[in-house]
Amino acid sequence: MHRRSAPFASSLLAVMAVAAACGGSSGGDPYDLLYKAIEADRDPVQVNVGFAVTAEGTSIVVDPSQVGFVVDRAGGSSALHLAIPFGALDIDPATLAPLGVVGDSIDVDIVLDGDAVYARSPILGTLLQTLLAQSGELPDGDLGDWLRLGTTAELESVMGLLGGGAAIPSATMPPAGNAGELKSTLEGLGITLKNEGRQNQNGVDANHVSVSLDVDKLLASDYLEMVSPAELEAGRSALQQVELEVDLWLDASSGNLAEVDVKAASTTGTSGVIELTLRFRDPDGTIQTDAPGSFVELPLQSIVEELIRGGGLLGF
Repeated sequence: MHRRSAPFASSLLAVMAVAAACGGSSGGDPYDLLYKAIEADRDPVQVNVGFAVTAEGTSIVVDPSQVGFVVDRAGGSSALHLAIPFGALDIDPATLAPLGVVGDSIDVDIVLDGDAVYARSPILGTLLQTLLAQSGELPDGDLGDWLRLGTTAELESVMGLLGGGAAIPSATMPPAGNAGELKSTLEGLGITLKNEGRQNQNGVDANHVSVSLDVDKLLASDYLEMVSPAELEAGRSALQQVELEVDLWLDASSGNLAEVDVKAASTTGTSGVIELTLRFRDPDGTIQTDAPGSFVELPLQSIVEELIRGGGLLGF
């Protein structure tokens, strides 16, 4: 981890990012399994994300098939696809009718082809029509279909207008030259791995590795010495209020990381439970990754400038 100031949450996310590496080879030692997976560095990769939140009077369940993204680092592209029924989010479609939203789901597609960003969503189209009616920058075409939001350089310029140009502090795990070094690093953070055996997980013959976290050891780690005492105490308070379970599933044939499951249950007497599922695979074609052949050019920078001048950016 870089010896620099970073929020506690960023540091903890960096730890979790190690567990979310993809690709690799099978083996018996859990640290060897994870190390070889990290070293293989699968690219491109498709990740489907599911989550469930249950609490008193609330139940939100999103299946991994409804949220997915593809990252192709070698090709310099990425894509996101959402198709989430309102019912899964416990949302009454009637509450969105005033915004002109029709249908029974949230549908969003975003493609970054390395040069420009494209997006498509009926909801986005409706919101843009409201915004553009004020700015007078309404372009020809269907705003509910593919939009070209701009090139990477243009989007950076827009972020500068919105005050988003400052660098975000980050933290990363130090490199490990072998499985032994990885084990030493993780154990220094209070993280231990255990091979739970070979099991079938969602149709994949996989090695099951469980992850345990020692909160006190994590917060006393040298890797977090630059985190402020207030942030550490906030992290301690948050972690002490949940019982955390983390499980990794690595394909026994290829060694690729197939799934990560995280479950956080409240220990404060309430019935709240949050479950997160990440499923990794080679891209299967269900998520569009190529730039669309036709699109509406959105003059994003001039729209933002006009809205800022008119004071309507947040108050439309």
